[in-house]
Amino acid sequence: MLNRTAENILARFNDLENNPDETISPYLEFNVEGELYYFTPGGFLYRRDPGAEEVGGFFCGYLTDEVWRYRTGQEVEEIQAPIRAEHRSWWRRIFGA
Repeated sequence: MLNRTAENILARFNDLENNPDETISPYLEFNVEGELYYFTPGGFLYRRDPGAEEVGGFFCGYLTDEVWRYRTGQEVEEIQAPIRAEHRSWWRRIFGA
């Protein structure tokens, strides 16, 4: 059976341009149209089983790695901040490296 609600959730989170500030936390449940949904690590969306007290449910889809990292704040920075002189190792300070 097609789950339009899950499709809408995934479409919204995948839209980084129009929804740039929304974040995701693994296992944090959210209610949409009376159903509880959550993401597992890696961006896998599940709908919780009614009445279940433990993790489990119906798999609804997933986000790409890029979107998952962006939404969870796990982006890899491409440019490293310059190392200040007082934070360089002692041998680099002495030998000028």
